Amino acid sequence: MKTAFVVLGMHRSGTSSTAGALALAGAAAPQTLMRPAPDNPKGFWESDVVVALNDRILASHGSSWSDWQALPSCLGVDFTQEAAAVLASEFNDAPAIVLKDPRICRFYPFWREILEGAGYHPLVVVPLRHPAEVARSLNARNQMALEDGVKLWLRHVLEAELSSRSYPRHFMMWPSFLQDWRSQFKLMEVRLGVEMYGGSESGVDEFLSSELRRQKADGEDFLPELGQHVFGLLASLAARGEDACVHRVLDHALAEFERACVRS
Repeated sequence: MKTAFVVLGMHRSGTSSTAGALALAGAAAPQTLMRPAPDNPKGFWESDVVVALNDRILASHGSSWSDWQALPSCLGVDFTQEAAAVLASEFNDAPAIVLKDPRICRFYPFWREILEGAGYHPLVVVPLRHPAEVARSLNARNQMALEDGVKLWLRHVLEAELSSRSYPRHFMMWPSFLQDWRSQFKLMEVRLGVEMYGGSESGVDEFLSSELRRQKADGEDFLPELGQHVFGLLASLAARGEDACVHRVLDHALAEFERACVRS
């Protein structure tokens, strides 16, 4: 069985550095890589073609990458054949790949089925970054209101957690990954049940840097209690692994968030 590392994380949460490290460690990156940009000078490590497809899937339901409202469960059903073709063209049947696009948080079941249909065993890696830092980063890059940035973070992380639950996955604090990626790779081996690929350790060392973390959580008066609560729950999964009690509390948090969205 082939392996697909799926980096399932919110925008501005370290998904690019995580995907890049996995690629440098030996997993195949997509053929059509998005070009680096000032906000991500070491590259996004995601496929332009996959991103364009995901944008069209969202647009088909009147949504976009920055929309924090709920989406229908049938999202993507009309794009199955195209997604399978994109996967084949971007990765050429490689034995181990890394697939990353934060939009996938919104419809991971769709992409999981595409990967499994192509003979891949999906292994989910979720980098976590404090929602205040994410909101500040989105504000700096996209001029998104801080409150909207937190809502977008909540939508992505809650849906990604629920849809990947009961499947092999690894939550990790992104700042910790930047400081000691080797320890996180060892935890991945335990939690994902796979040997991490050889690749270049020196290449990963050179690639990862604390300078990638430009915004820090500071002055969080805009952060709602629910955002802090969910972050703490996900941090618990990162520190201690899966916990049915934490899962149940996360279900309540998602329900609370949905009610808040209806009132907004």
